[in-house]
Amino acid sequence: MIDRYTSKEMKQWWSDTYKFQQYLNVELASLSALKDRKIIDAKTFEKLAKATFTLTGIEKHEAILNHDVLAFVESCRDSLGEEKRWFHFGLTSSDVIDSAHSLIFKTINDHLNLKIETLAKLLKAKAYQYQHTPIMARTHGMYAEPTVYGLRYVLWFDDLQRLKKPFLLASEAVEVLKLSGSIGTYPILPPDHEQTVAKLLGLKTSGIHTQIMQRDRHASYLFSLVNLAGLIEKIALDIRLLSRSEVMEVAEAFGAKQKGSSAMPHKRNPIQSENLMGLARLMRGYLTAMNENQALWHERDISHSSVERVVFMDATTVMDHMLSKVTKLIDQLEVHPEHMQKHIDESYDTHWTQVILHQAILQGMDREDVYRVLQATAFDAMQQKTSMLVLLKTHPMFQKVALSNWIKVGSSIDELYQKVLK
Repeated sequence: MIDRYTSKEMKQWWSDTYKFQQYLNVELASLSALKDRKIIDAKTFEKLAKATFTLTGIEKHEAILNHDVLAFVESCRDSLGEEKRWFHFGLTSSDVIDSAHSLIFKTINDHLNLKIETLAKLLKAKAYQYQHTPIMARTHGMYAEPTVYGLRYVLWFDDLQRLKKPFLLASEAVEVLKLSGSIGTYPILPPDHEQTVAKLLGLKTSGIHTQIMQRDRHASYLFSLVNLAGLIEKIALDIRLLSRSEVMEVAEAFGAKQKGSSAMPHKRNPIQSENLMGLARLMRGYLTAMNENQALWHERDISHSSVERVVFMDATTVMDHMLSKVTKLIDQLEVHPEHMQKHIDESYDTHWTQVILHQAILQGMDREDVYRVLQATAFDAMQQKTSMLVLLKTHPMFQKVALSNWIKVGSSIDELYQKVLK
C-alpha cells in the first residue's frame, strides 16, 4: 500500500522484518514443543533459540533458491552450528506462512478493534450532543419530516455494533495455527504438537486443513472489513450530501491555510468524505480477488499466494486508514443548526401531512378524501410559500378542527435513544 494511506503501525506489521520475525517465532515455538516431547534436549533447544536471520541473507538465498521460506530457513541456519539440522523439522512452508500470518492478523485485529471502539464512543457522544437538534429528514432527496440530527449517530452506532460482531468472529477464524504438514495429515508432527505450539503462540487450532488453512476463512474476514468500509462510506455520503452549497447543514473542517481548488479560491470541497468513498470501492475490489482464492487444486496450489501478498497488507492497511480518517472527520465536523432549522421552515409545515392524515382517519374521515386535500394544499403552500396549516384552516373539511391538537403526537425518538445507546 502507498505511504499516503499507511500508518506507522501498519508499515511495521507488514514489513519484511516483522513478517520474518513471525516466521521465526513459529519455528522456535515448534522447536520448544519438540523439547517438551523429548525429541531434542534442552541444551540443543537453547542453541536453536539463538537463531537469527538477516534480510540480506534471505535475499541472497532466495536469488538462488527462488523460494522465500527456504531462503529464510537457510538464513537462520547460517546463524547456527550442528544443531541447525533440527531447524524447520517436520514443517512445510505453509505451516510457517499461514501461522505467521495468523500472528500478524492477531496483532492487527486487536489494533482495529480498538479503533472501532474509539469510533463507537465518538458516535455515541455525538448522538447525545445533537439529541435535540432539529433537522429535516429527506427521502429520495426530498423533504420528508423533521427528525433530530443526533439520530443519525444513533443509527451509525447501532450499525457499528452489529458489524463489529462478524468482524470479531472472522478475526478468530484467521487467528489459527496450522502445523498439519504437507497435505494436512500430520505425517511428522502429531496434532498434540500443534496444540502445544498454539498455546505458546496464543493462537487457536482447527479441526482439519490440507496443506494450507482453508481460504474461506480469509474471504469471510475480508468481507467483514468490506462491510465496515460500507458503513464508513454511508457516513461519508451523508456528510457529502449535507455539505452541498445549497444545503450547508454540515461542513468538513477546513484549515486556515487549506485550499479547496487549484482554480476556484471560493471552493470548500468535502475531500475527506470523497476520499473515504473511493477507498470503500477499493475494499470491494479486494473482496473479489479473495473470494477467487477459495477453490484450489486438490490439497493446494500456489495461485492464492500472489493475491494474498497484496490483499492481506492492502486491505487491513486501508481499513486502518479509513477508521482513523472517519473518526477524525466526525470529531471535527462543523454542524450548522441554523441551516437545519431554515430548511424545516422552508417546508411551510407540509411535513405534517402524514400526522394529519392519520389523525383524520382516527376521527372517522375517509383516507382518500383527506389525502387528496392534503396533497393539493401542500403543493399550494410550497408554491405560495405559506404555512400549509394556515391554508388548511380555510378548507371546509378542516374548518371545525383544531389543527394545533392534531400535530401534538408522541415522539419515539427518545425511546430509540434508550433502546440503542442504553
